[in-house]
Amino acid sequence: MGSATLLLALFFLSVLTTVPKVQAAFTCNSSTRSTTCSALIDYVSPNTTTLSAIQTLFDVKNLRTLLGANSLPTSTSPNQSVAAKDKIVIPFRCRCSNGTGISNHRPVYTVQKDDGLYHIAAEVFAGLVTYQEIQAVNNISDADLIEVGQELWIPLPCSCDEVNGSKVVHYGHVVESGSSVELIAEKYGTTEETLLELNGITDPKNLQAGAVLDVPLKVWENLGLRKFNSAELIDIVLFLLSSKALTWLQPSSALPKLVDPDANIYPMLLAI
Repeated sequence: MGSATLLLALFFLSVLTTVPKVQAAFTCNSSTRSTTCSALIDYVSPNTTTLSAIQTLFDVKNLRTLLGANSLPTSTSPNQSVAAKDKIVIPFRCRCSNGTGISNHRPVYTVQKDDGLYHIAAEVFAGLVTYQEIQAVNNISDADLIEVGQELWIPLPCSCDEVNGSKVVHYGHVVESGSSVELIAEKYGTTEETLLELNGITDPKNLQAGAVLDVPLKVWENLGLRKFNSAELIDIVLFLLSSKALTWLQPSSALPKLVDPDANIYPMLLAI
């Protein structure tokens, strides 16, 4: 009996240490931007999978969009393997509703045999949402009563709000073990104060691994880049999506000048 009790305790401990903590909703009070906006979120795959499977899971219409968000060449195979615990950035559309930002009716997940809302939230979607959030947006009265084949809207957290008077792309960053608000701010070109205020954190020491942090990414217009006609944009976007280049476009040129081969330019493209 004692042995069984110990095993049960160890099981629950493993669940608590591997499943991300309950996520706070992202504030979204935007009234100056369109009804929806572009957003990004990390997905840490619980199992070995493929880019194609992730594209399908999150209803990403175009593989090239997923590749661009992850600075992968356009020649990358949809069957490329993604190892368990690898992080993939997911692009999606966000909408504001009652002061909260959630994904715009996508992704949609089809219930499989033996699924439960907790399993779908905590394991299939790696804790990016809670089962209560899925239950609420799908008007499910009893969380224990879902049917095989039932389609569920998965409300990913996001925002369309400006930050410090500037347009940004809100990125749902899954905090890694050993990280800190200071390190995240430095990596993504923002400030600790901005991250703390945006996420309602009073003490940076309270940051938890696995939490989804709202990180504002600078976009195209903030970099002083001029507007281009459709033909120029097609050439530029195709070039950028096939590289890892952050670009500064000179007023007299239609082609980018590479200045940082390690930066991800996708957030800027979202603002075009």
